[in-house]
This record gives sequence, structure tokens and C-alpha cells, in this order.
Amino acid sequence: MKRFNLYVVAILLCLPAAAYPQAKAVDWDSLSAETLRTLSSYLQINTTNPPGNELAAARWLKSILDLEGIEAQILDTAELGANRANLYARLRGNGTRKAIALVHHMDVVPAIPASWSVDPFSGLIKDGYIWGRGAIDMKSNGVAQLMAMIALKRSGATLNRDIVFIGNADEELGSTGGLIFAQRHADLLRDVEYLMTEGADNVLDSTGKVVYFGVGVAEKRTFWQRLTVNGVPSHGSRPTPQNPVPKLVTALYKISQWRTPLHVTPGVDKFFRDIARTYPEPQHGWLSNVHIALDNPPAREWILSDVTWNAILRNTISLTSLTRSNKTNVIPGVAMAEIDIRLLPDQDTTEFRETLKKIIADTAVHLTHLANTKPPLESPVDTDLFRAIERAAHEREPTAFVTTPMETAATDRPTYRKLGIVTYGFSPFKIPRAEIQRGMHGNDERLSVENVGYGLRFYYDILRYVQ
Repeated sequence: MKRFNLYVVAILLCLPAAAYPQAKAVDWDSLSAETLRTLSSYLQINTTNPPGNELAAARWLKSILDLEGIEAQILDTAELGANRANLYARLRGNGTRKAIALVHHMDVVPAIPASWSVDPFSGLIKDGYIWGRGAIDMKSNGVAQLMAMIALKRSGATLNRDIVFIGNADEELGSTGGLIFAQRHADLLRDVEYLMTEGADNVLDSTGKVVYFGVGVAEKRTFWQRLTVNGVPSHGSRPTPQNPVPKLVTALYKISQWRTPLHVTPGVDKFFRDIARTYPEPQHGWLSNVHIALDNPPAREWILSDVTWNAILRNTISLTSLTRSNKTNVIPGVAMAEIDIRLLPDQDTTEFRETLKKIIADTAVHLTHLANTKPPLESPVDTDLFRAIERAAHEREPTAFVTTPMETAATDRPTYRKLGIVTYGFSPFKIPRAEIQRGMHGNDERLSVENVGYGLRFYYDILRYVQ
């Protein structure tokens, strides 16, 4: 039997290219219009989290996949709770190479209609944009993934890799969708080599031309802490040493003055070397070797003046929440604060916590870890997928380059990276930074109509090239 199989393979290898089924040409104008309509419908499904309501989105996505003959399942409804679900689908290839997964989250953050100029769940198309909560974060990305996969199926293109499509619940609040999916369905991901989801932005110049495309290979880890100081409640007119507020304020002041050590991870080093070409001297030289530059006071001051660069070069702490008495004339029995700690991917959480205790230097201040700290995330760049992204990017913007910014916020990527999957953050769109800043989690979130077709074809080409 083995000899027969080898014989068949030999015959197939000798066949002329014409003997293989040829992919049908894609009508990009028609497909882009279809993708725009699909995104509009998706934006009309209110998946505000809380409460989420992702089950409605999952059912809608499954209905599309069913029509295209792509197997799809709605999962984890019991585990996620009422009206919540994850979605899983797979477009089968010939299985000669490992699969690639496309992941997006179906939930969106709340929107206050009175603060918007349009209904945030209208999916309205006007003035060259499609408007709605999720237009950037991240239903647009999910629809571009979906329609690129559908386009490949319709075209009859040869697929050496299965394409897995996942919609997760609850990314915006607790990431329970991704966590539950990875825990309960690792078998569905066992053959997945690569995964793409959110986690990087593309930078444009003042004319709208792409300077570089970002591929997120690393992500900082949330390590939130609550500080609690116990005291004795009493009347505010008679100060006492048992007031917990001064101890808490002193601890917070010490933390605010702590300058955490600078540390350059491999992906961040590559990022700075890549972007150095866009700067004149002496900044070009500084970014070309950031390790040395950080020992040079003028260079260090310039680099760290950028809040994003500062955040990817060290562990950071933001003082974000303070709770004490609810009346001016009452000394509280307990004073509490919460701090947003973000650790570099290679940092040890236990060691950091012990160092933080030493900085506070007061045993009356108790630390409580909030939420789950995700696994470290740092993926390699010497991969077929990274090269496919570079190829597709250069075809679109020949003067742009591809680099590896670190994500300072949190995504579902570490959850999947823990399973051994090479995981990248990626955006297929050209969105000015000002629009991202204003719209994502803000008011009047929108995406240009041009970007819908651009992102669709970007994903399509990446999926073709990685085969």
C-alpha cells in the first residue's frame, strides 16, 4: 500500500499545472460591497458587554457559514451563561500543512447613544464611512477574516492548511470566552500552527500613506493589585493614629515615585531598529541601538518622553482607583486603592510582587491580586506566516515595512499562545491614529468604506501566501 501511495504521488507531481483545478478570479468590487453589507448587519447586533449577548452574534455568523457550506458550531453556552457563546468554524484544506486560525471577539464596549451623532448600533453607511460600535474594535476585523475565508472557498483555491474561524465572547471584560474555549476545546486547536487576532496598529504619515505595518508578537501582562489598609472608624473632628488613609496615601506616593528598571525585550529591540530608518540623526542612531541609547541621558529622555515607548521598555504602574470614607466627617475603617500593573512578557510575577512590597515598606498595607494573570506572550518572527504578511504588505505599500510593536493592553492572544500556537496581533486596515484614538471605545466609532475592501483583500492574500 505504501508503494502504491508513493506511485500515485509521483504521478501527481508529474502532472502539468493545467491538470490542477484553477482558482476562479475574484470580483473584488462585488465582494467588497458584500463585505460592507455584512459588516453593517453585524454592527446592528448589540453585543454590549456587559451583558454581552454574543449568542445572537454567534447564531448570525453560523447562518452565513452554513449558507457557504462551511462547518460551524456554537459552543460553551452553558459555561458562559445566558445569551452567551463562542463560535467555531473550519474550512477544510487538504491537510498537508497545519491549520491557521482567525480569531475575533464578538462583544463590544458600551456606547452612550446621546454622545453619538448616529445610532451606535445602526451600521449606518454615510460620508464614506460605516458607523457603529465595533467598527474598529473589532467586528470589522472579524468580518474581513470571515469574507476572506469565504472568498477562498468560492474561488476553489487549493488550501494546504485548514482555516479555522473563531468568535469569542467576553474579551472586553473578563476574557472568559477565550479562556473557556482554550480549556474545553484544545482538541479543536491541536493542529493549529498559527493564529491571528487583534493586537497591533499600522502607522500612517500625514498624507495617509503607510509608514509601517505592525505585527504584534508580544504583549504585556496585567498584574492588577488592590492595596488595603485597615483602621478604626471614628469621627473626623478628632484625628487618630488609627486612620488608614494616611498609610494608604503614603504607600501610593512611594509607588508613584518608583522608576521601574528599563528592560529591552527582543521584539521591542527589533521594533526600534526597524523604525530608526524614519528618523534623522541623532535619533536614528539612538533607536538603532536602544540598549546603548538608554545609558545616554539625552537619548533616554527623548525615548521615554513617548508614553508608548516608555510602556514597552519597563514594567508600569498606574494608580487608578481610590476608596475611603463616603462622608467627609467619618474616618473610615478601611481604605483601599487599586493599581494597574503591566509587566513585560519575560518578567516574574512573584519577584515583582516582593519588590513592590519592599517599595511600600509597610506591613499595614496588604496586597491582593485581582483577576487572572495571563501567560507570557512572545512569538517568533522567523515563520511562514510572518513572511506571508510581509509579502502581502509590500504588495500594497512598497515603501512601507513590517515591524513588531509590543501591545501594552490585553488581548486573548496569550490564552492561545499557551497551547503552543504562534500568535500574532494584526490589523488589515489603514486607520489614522487620531481616528483610532477617538473612536475605539469612544464616540462615533467608524471605519472608512475604502478600508473594508482593503482589509478583506489583505487577509485574502495572507491566507493564500501562507498555504
